[in-house]
Amino acid sequence: MPISTDLPDPTVLYPLPGQERVVLLRPLITEPKIEVGEFTYYDDPDHATEFQRRNVLYGYGPERLIS
Repeated sequence: MPISTDLPDPTVLYPLPGQERVVLLRPLITEPKIEVGEFTYYDDPDHATEFQRRNVLYGYGPERLIS
């Protein structure tokens, strides 16, 4: 079986059609102190698009989150 070289578009929020529980974080993040890789994803069955609000809780100082 050949290996697929098709990669999802890193600018698309939902990289897997029909799977709204999986999002790519780069198009979702708005906070400049958070830096994510091009294909960093988040899987949440209930709140996938709320990653930043629900998981980055203490971003008040000069620190940065790099993933």
